[in-house]
Amino acid sequence: MLYVGAAGTGKTTNVKDYFSTLDKDKTIYASINFNSYTDSKAMQVVIESQVDKRSGIHFGPPLGKILIYFMDDLNMPYLDKYGTQSPICLVRQIIDYGLVYDRDHLEEKKKLQDIMFSACMNPKSGSFIVDLRLTRHMTLVACLTAEKEILSTIYFQILDNHLKSFDKANAELARKIIDATMTVFLAVATAPQFAPTAKKFHYQFNLRDFSKIIENVCLAQAGHYRG
Repeated sequence: MLYVGAAGTGKTTNVKDYFSTLDKDKTIYASINFNSYTDSKAMQVVIESQVDKRSGIHFGPPLGKILIYFMDDLNMPYLDKYGTQSPICLVRQIIDYGLVYDRDHLEEKKKLQDIMFSACMNPKSGSFIVDLRLTRHMTLVACLTAEKEILSTIYFQILDNHLKSFDKANAELARKIIDATMTVFLAVATAPQFAPTAKKFHYQFNLRDFSKIIENVCLAQAGHYRG
């Protein structure tokens, strides 16, 4: 599975929420966070650290279990002069041939068994194209930003439930706080002067910013406020 979407659309959260529901007696997972410095050697170290030797050249998780590697920010590794990304080529090699080569003795193969891969990527950062020889093996799922009405409903339920412990005057502020936050958030996110540029690359306003505001409001304690 490959989840594709802009920052703040819940790609990583959805995957990790799914992992938390798995039967730990049958499935285990390992997360690998890609960045511009990730290369095939670092990737192989992480992969091999999660498997044990079974017999001969065969490696894998404990018998009876499936190991799922989750690759976060798949498209972040630096493109070399040939236009390839070495860690992605290594993953493609594992999926195609089920093996890696020993780094110290290149003639020695290591067969990997009972492993799977899932990933997510933001098409607005890193490289804009990932090797098709890898993505052909994956089912692509687009993660879109929820619409205004959906966001309003979700966060209202969260905040309204938190404010129920407050006095009546404060408990009735949930809808007004959500509407005001939504108005400011949409105004900033769509304003031309707040669009990201080469100098202001940190101007990235997404669902995470909205979530942090509501999260911090939910830190308020009823005993410290009164209407």
